[in-house]
Amino acid sequence: MSIRNISALVPAPGRSIPRWQRLAVGAIAVVMVAFAATALVIGRQVDEAMARAQLAHPGDGVSALIMVAGSSDTPVAERNRAIWALGQLGADAALPLLRSLAGDAACNHATAVCQHEVGKALALCAGQFNVGALVWRHGELAEAGRGPVPQGI
Repeated sequence: MSIRNISALVPAPGRSIPRWQRLAVGAIAVVMVAFAATALVIGRQVDEAMARAQLAHPGDGVSALIMVAGSSDTPVAERNRAIWALGQLGADAALPLLRSLAGDAACNHATAVCQHEVGKALALCAGQFNVGALVWRHGELAEAGRGPVPQGI
């Protein structure tokens, strides 16, 4: 697009911006704010899941999440939360565990981890792009997904 074409989009002095352009800019702003807010909430939930896992398994946050996700003594809902958080972190150290948890059976949330969540976490940990993480994954959380594989799983 050349300078002449761009100047056609700017109203002449004394003329107002058309209503549809104001609405379009407003809609884009609302979507961007909603996206950022949602992404920040997800980041906070990942941080909370790591903190909860570290209560049961002190040390590295990703290692603690892996231990929770792989523990048959942990309630299924807590294991699912750990699996989700590992996926959001893109924790490649979790790939062996996630592969072992993946199955073909239908989800039975009362007795086993959610296969849909395991599949999503597998994809994210294997490198699938997570656009929301661009907003919240920084500092320690950015490094958390690249930790060593914990022993004793």
